[in-house]
Amino acid sequence: MHGLPGGGKTYVANLFLKFLREKNLNNYVLRVHFQEFMSMVHDQVNRLRKKKSNNPLDIVGKELSKKYKLICFDELEIIDIADAMIVSKLFSILLEKKISFIITSNFKPNELYKYGLQREQFIPFIEILKKKMCLINIKNNCDLRFVNKEKNKSKFFLHPLNSDTKATYLDILKSIKKNYSFKTIKLKSLGRDLVFNQTIDNILFTDFKFLCSYKFSPNDYIAVSNFFDWFFIDNIPVLNTNMMNESRKFITLIDVLYEKKSKLVIRAENKLENIFVLKKNKDLPFLRTVSRITEMTSQHWIGNSKKG
Repeated sequence: MHGLPGGGKTYVANLFLKFLREKNLNNYVLRVHFQEFMSMVHDQVNRLRKKKSNNPLDIVGKELSKKYKLICFDELEIIDIADAMIVSKLFSILLEKKISFIITSNFKPNELYKYGLQREQFIPFIEILKKKMCLINIKNNCDLRFVNKEKNKSKFFLHPLNSDTKATYLDILKSIKKNYSFKTIKLKSLGRDLVFNQTIDNILFTDFKFLCSYKFSPNDYIAVSNFFDWFFIDNIPVLNTNMMNESRKFITLIDVLYEKKSKLVIRAENKLENIFVLKKNKDLPFLRTVSRITEMTSQHWIGNSKKG
């Protein structure tokens, strides 16, 4: 299923998965965000290469086919050359083993990895999608997260960066933890230490420049999202074409936190709809991020999140 952000793709996919659960048919179903799936695949491939295994992707595909009959990906988007090289071969292997897929994406197959390096090597995967799968265009040009503006009013997105919003930002923290003191913790991600100096139990208090720097990968964001429930992200600048790398990191981070139902408090320079200032031909992923932040910083999201 492909279509604009907030059109209902994830909702439809989740309805089908809910039906499977209610009928006790979900024992062999994997529901995962695409970035998290690729992180898992890279981890397994690296593990097999250390053992000097031949054709590690064949082994990964075989292991997956033993566990699952249906794999559901949310937000298929190729942003990394390593993913582009792996995904075509792995999908071919899994389809040969009769694995079924449900996939959502903001992009039509022909638009995937559109500006990527060595895209010609990715074309076979696009052909697989077009030939092997039923393509459904969710023709909803209205972002459903904006339909009920009061329900999804962004009460936990603060702007601009000034003393007033800083005071409100800290007041929100105090409303969650009245008496608090920060402590430093270390998390492990693929054998690396991730060090955070401002944490309070299940709350991470951090800065955009740090969290969206070169230091962090999708694997790291997954590890962090598994540990913390609340994310206070401060000092988000205007994200323009000079900050493409940081913007990509931020998009991945928000996708991971959205999938994990994390609670989000943000303080930024610009209002939410103007947080990204980028070229139109590259702005679709950023529209999704704005849409998701709108929902994630609403009282409705905070009040209904299953996380603590």
